[in-house]
Amino acid sequence: MKILVIKFILLFAFVSSEKVRFDNYSLYKIFPKNEHHISVLQELRNNEDKYDFWKDPAVASEFISVLSSPQGKSELESFLNYYNIEFVITQSNIQEIIDKENVATYTRNNLRNMTWTRYYDMESINSWLDDLVSSYSVVTAIVGGRSLEGRDIKGIKISHGSGRRAIVLEGGIHAREWISPTAVCYIIDQLLTSNDRETRAAAADYDWYIFPVTNPDGYIFSHQVNRMWRKNRRPIGSNYGVDLNRNWNNNWLVHGSSSNPARDDYAGLGPFSEPESRSLSSYLLTLQGKIDLYLSFHSFGHLLLLPFGNTTEPLANYQDAMNIGRRAMGALSVRYGTKYVTGNIAEAIYLATGGSIDWVKEHLQVPLVYCYELRDQGTYGFLLPENQILPNNEEVMDSVIELIHQAKRFGYMSSASGLKASLLMLTALVLFYHFLNTKINVKINNY
Repeated sequence: MKILVIKFILLFAFVSSEKVRFDNYSLYKIFPKNEHHISVLQELRNNEDKYDFWKDPAVASEFISVLSSPQGKSELESFLNYYNIEFVITQSNIQEIIDKENVATYTRNNLRNMTWTRYYDMESINSWLDDLVSSYSVVTAIVGGRSLEGRDIKGIKISHGSGRRAIVLEGGIHAREWISPTAVCYIIDQLLTSNDRETRAAAADYDWYIFPVTNPDGYIFSHQVNRMWRKNRRPIGSNYGVDLNRNWNNNWLVHGSSSNPARDDYAGLGPFSEPESRSLSSYLLTLQGKIDLYLSFHSFGHLLLLPFGNTTEPLANYQDAMNIGRRAMGALSVRYGTKYVTGNIAEAIYLATGGSIDWVKEHLQVPLVYCYELRDQGTYGFLLPENQILPNNEEVMDSVIELIHQAKRFGYMSSASGLKASLLMLTALVLFYHFLNTKINVKINNY
């Protein structure tokens, strides 16, 4: 009966567009110690709708994050105590955290107004992108696709000339992960404004295709109605939403997703059933053969993930990708001491298929593909405080530059300047060969 009441309240909020409140909802950080703990927690997740698992139970899990309503707390704690599973309550009332979130509004034609101590809504992000296009000759507007509700998946391309290899950034595919779009926007800002030599070289040497929010309908809904919304806004009977990062046509519905539309990991009616994933994949196909590096941004957990999510086998260029990723995470840790774990999806978190990075790796044959799980490690989860936005973004930017540096060292990427230097060297060698050949011919003729 409690579950029915909660579902009715949420459904009423969706229909009336009144904001869903989370008064006295508590965030638990749970520490499984063995496979039996994992097993019973997985059973709880699969059989109880009253708990929102922010971080799923898996063998590799150091911790699990679960959000509980006030009505479910006693039962959850009894369950954990019965199985001797340790836990702490990191937040006793997440509505208080939500109330403190100050969503800023970007002022048109004032690029300095975009700061990195606040979150921004969809309208503000799009206005900022439009102003970048009008302010920088190297920036052009691109559209990666359309949403179910008819919104553009807006992005920008940063290009300093033709003939460059491509880097693609994708953010905001899960609506409630607000740190993802701001991290992507910060990277854009640094590529255009930084005085750091390596950052400026990275901006100039590659064509950057960047989409801060690839789930615009869900992102808007998370701002206007339900802060904890994850999916898009597809209506399915009395339920709403498809998990867009389970909807890509790569091992669809094999692992880590659900056929139940009430679940947050609902994979849809079929692969690419959703216009967001389908249209974005179509856009990416136009770049096939040009992309050297693809980065997807999620939260949370301090992880750098690489394909694939269906097996722990070291497929494709796993070893090189791991070495490059680990060195980049070393660079990430320098500024604030933040430690990330690098591994493929299946080994670092859990089996999960139908995601964007697996499709990009297998179907587009992109050499290096990674997914960031940004801050934090379960204290705030999806509600990362605003005083952590800039530190998160700065360390991520450090790691992106190091990814490029290491990719060059391993022979996976070449810069436009490097290619130009190679061509100049080749030209010089040809001219030198021609000079020597001429001198030799003159000597032979004289002899």
